[in-house]
Amino acid sequence: MSRLHTRIYVHSLLVLLVVAVTTIGVFALGARGAFQREVAERLTRHVASLAGEQFHDPEALARRLDGMHRDLDVDVTVRTLDGRLVSAAGAELPALDSGEVAEVRAGRVVVGARPVGHAAALISDPRSGAPLGVLAASTHHRHGFVGLLRPLLVITVILIVVAVATRPLARRISRPLERLTEATRRLGGGDLTARAPATAGGRWWRRRRSRTDELEEVTRAFNEMAERVERNVRGQQELLANVSHELRSPLARIRVALELVPREAAGEARLRDIERDLADLDRVIEDVLTTSRLEMTGLPTRLESVDVQGLLAELAERAGHDPLLAGRRVDVVEGPPLTLVADAVLLKRALWNLIENAAKYGAPPIVLAAAVEGDVVVLSVTDEGVGIAPDDRERVLAPFYRIDRARTPGVVAGIGLGLTLARRVAEVHGGAISIGPRTTENGRDAGCRVRITIPRQR
Repeated sequence: MSRLHTRIYVHSLLVLLVVAVTTIGVFALGARGAFQREVAERLTRHVASLAGEQFHDPEALARRLDGMHRDLDVDVTVRTLDGRLVSAAGAELPALDSGEVAEVRAGRVVVGARPVGHAAALISDPRSGAPLGVLAASTHHRHGFVGLLRPLLVITVILIVVAVATRPLARRISRPLERLTEATRRLGGGDLTARAPATAGGRWWRRRRSRTDELEEVTRAFNEMAERVERNVRGQQELLANVSHELRSPLARIRVALELVPREAAGEARLRDIERDLADLDRVIEDVLTTSRLEMTGLPTRLESVDVQGLLAELAERAGHDPLLAGRRVDVVEGPPLTLVADAVLLKRALWNLIENAAKYGAPPIVLAAAVEGDVVVLSVTDEGVGIAPDDRERVLAPFYRIDRARTPGVVAGIGLGLTLARRVAEVHGGAISIGPRTTENGRDAGCRVRITIPRQR
């Protein structure tokens, strides 16, 4: 049962329970008490009038009080106006105080709760109407729960019926929101095909399609938005992939033409520069194609067991022969043997991009390291450069973004796809990428460390 469904369901029951308890309380303390008081006053007046007929005959009065005690199940006590006991049936009730006697003499019925619940009325002469004495009556106390048992039983039955009836209603309200939340999470996680299913109604809903509630409108608006987002993203990915493919043909023709150009000492250096530019452009195109493929599929091509330390050593050896990294030291931190299930080609590509970025924008030595932290393997590339400002650490992961010093003269320029590809490689392996300083001393960051975390088990 979902949290929203539970809240709606429990809230409905609690509202009904509060209403039921309030109703019972009002009846028990208000209406029921007023009814009992009115009955007590009338009964006491009637009993007092019957006692007045036999007030001057003590034996007859005693017999009448005994009959009332048996028939009405009440305790009755008759006293004179000054408090002297005349006769009693059942438990003797205490005498009234002077204030209560004054109220009784004024013709009012006095109802009290202490020491026992009782009602007192004036006994008058039936012929002359002269006051003769005071009659006090008290019913035998019965447990209050017995009187409330029936309404409590009725309320319990009503609660059960409403509980059964409101659960489908709560489910009908919460279910579309749950589906919409799930679809939103999937879309935010990169699943562009995520859609929230339309609310399924009964037959009478299908007959009246022109009438839709707010939840259906929200679901339809979300699906339309997701459809537009998917079209836009797919269109951009296909455009990049198509442009990259189209660029490969003229690049190949340029390479062939360069091979056919006669080599002269004066133009040899310029030709080598052109070849390096072509290699860089070819690498950019390959990065674009790889990123587009990973964005579309979201899966690595080949998963296999990778020797992590061997992979780092291979990258360090390659860096020693690469012209871009000539003169820059690349070290590998020694560690225990470590294996990882991953796409070795993609992982090597991502790490090489990080090494190239460290060579372009950082300072030697460049250090490669691997470590295990809990359930993940951490691969890091560290350099001794000025590092990346905290505000730029997330931005540099976006495609084609370069910080200002990367555009300044004297710094080898890049196209801004290396970190993007590295991030995507980490994501398709179920991991992530993060950028931080190598060390922090006296509140100042020094160097740069890029970490790729990948789960050990897939």
